[in-house]
Amino acid sequence: MKQLTKVLVCASMILSATSAYAERLEVFRWQALDTTAQQLAGTLMEAAKLHEKSGASVGIFQMDVGGAGNTTFDYVLRWDSSADWAKTKAYNAGEEFAAFFAKAGANPSGKLMMSLEGLNWDTSVTAQSFAEDGPFRVFIWKPTPGKMADVYNTFMKAKAIHEGLGVKINIYNEGIGGTGNIHYVMSAKDWASMASSGDAIAASQEFRALQASAAGQVTPVASIQGFPIYYSK
Repeated sequence: MKQLTKVLVCASMILSATSAYAERLEVFRWQALDTTAQQLAGTLMEAAKLHEKSGASVGIFQMDVGGAGNTTFDYVLRWDSSADWAKTKAYNAGEEFAAFFAKAGANPSGKLMMSLEGLNWDTSVTAQSFAEDGPFRVFIWKPTPGKMADVYNTFMKAKAIHEGLGVKINIYNEGIGGTGNIHYVMSAKDWASMASSGDAIAASQEFRALQASAAGQVTPVASIQGFPIYYSK
């Protein structure tokens, strides 16, 4: 019970800090129906223009590795405050977005696979911090009960190592729709940068030592790789 209490307290502290001040996001994963990937991308682009009117920053990302089946996109809404988030939610319930949704539903091009809220650990990050990002990788981890404080320290050390080797790191707690996992997101300006940083990370003795010291802290859940096709400017 004491271990569980420590996990809940630590997680609550991180969640309260991020939700109050940092970038928050919602991810909606859409998979194209047969032969409709281009149509689905177009529909998501149309939705993005509407959501930008409501104050959200929007990213559309095509999954490259880690998925299954037809072409899959992550449609990501980002905000810098709860007030901005509430404005978008109110807009979604209005006539303009309802009309768009009805039109898209009359000739569907994809199906919703999942949706998830994410809360950034870094309070300095804003919704526009991602506008120039290129390809990315997401590693999803389940913390071991009783190890959350250790996980936080390890992940922050990993972030420092990886950013020193040329990749950008953002770390998220799952919010609504999640199950308590942590999403460790690596992004680069282009594929060449991703490749060179990956080689440097693989050769890093410092990172290998950190991995060894962190044994038992987390369990891998999933990983994906993709690239942006649109982001709000």
